[in-house]
Amino acid sequence: MHFTIQEFSNKTGLPPSKLRYYDKKGLLEPSTRLENGYRAYTPDQVHLAKMIDSLRQADIAMNDIRRYCDATEQEKKALLEQWKKDLDKRMEAILAARKYVGGIRADSTHTLLLSKWEKEKILVWQRVEADRSPHPFKQYFGQAKDRLNGQVASEHVYVKTEAITSNSIIGDIGFEVNSNFSLEEDDNIRLERVPPTLFAVLEGCRADDAFLCFSYIQIVIRYGFEPADYKLERYSSIDEDSFDYLIPIVK
Repeated sequence: MHFTIQEFSNKTGLPPSKLRYYDKKGLLEPSTRLENGYRAYTPDQVHLAKMIDSLRQADIAMNDIRRYCDATEQEKKALLEQWKKDLDKRMEAILAARKYVGGIRADSTHTLLLSKWEKEKILVWQRVEADRSPHPFKQYFGQAKDRLNGQVASEHVYVKTEAITSNSIIGDIGFEVNSNFSLEEDDNIRLERVPPTLFAVLEGCRADDAFLCFSYIQIVIRYGFEPADYKLERYSSIDEDSFDYLIPIVK
């Protein structure tokens, strides 16, 4: 038994134009072609057509749907788990965007921005202990960069504070490197792979700003953000005094 494309459309609730599109993309090919060249489908393709369209409504990519249709049961389970994780991430990003828009005040200039690292970044960190001062780590930027033998992939310098004592500040100075980065073994050098991350960014901060911590707290309260990981200071170069404050909100 075969259905013409119109009959199949009536059975599935999908318009003929969509069925032709799925055929063109190799997702739902007709079971056969009639003598007049028209597409013809079988009853067992009805559920498949509805499933394919349902996955598209769930915003699953064409290639992933094709893989799912051709997969074994175990492979399908793995794909479903990955899709759930991906959708959870998208939901987190949408929620963060909603909080961001909700925190914007139309009657004032806001300095907080959203920025996303679309691809994984590889950061190389070096531990430093410095005297407590308004700009404790800057004096070590050049030295830390030189130790990497020109293998940095960006002029940006990253700083994260690990601990503060009565006399000193302990933190890490980081630089972006490529995947082929190599260096002789050094206990003071550590690589970190940072996945695509959505940040709330406070631009133009200064290390000697006594109210920076207060500003950060106010931002968290105003927008309702919950940091997903450690905060970063990002300097545009080793000579820069001001920095962007990066607060990860979705990883």
